[in-house]
Amino acid sequence: MWHKLRLENVGCIEKMVAEFTIWMIPLLPYAKMKVKVYESQSGLYTGRTDLQIKRKFDGYPEGAIGNGDTIEEALENTINYFNNMLKEDGLSELTEDDIEYCEWSDF
Repeated sequence: MWHKLRLENVGCIEKMVAEFTIWMIPLLPYAKMKVKVYESQSGLYTGRTDLQIKRKFDGYPEGAIGNGDTIEEALENTINYFNNMLKEDGLSELTEDDIEYCEWSDF
């Protein structure tokens, strides 16, 4: 089983276990974003968005991340974190100038 692999020069292994398309039509300029969920060797799940919001306080793009004990919990926490970033920045709708997408090869 891959969870128990211990390989030279490898600090940890993550496995992509799910990919979701999240439609937020009135909010996102291109209507959707993706969330990928990864499982760690310890069995915990982490979700990551392919869309990053350029934050109001420093202008740097930040993607949402959420952790959980299940795929669904990681997905929910990732979307909740994304929504919290919007609230913190006072955004009710995003424009092309407000976002960056991850490189397709990174995601």
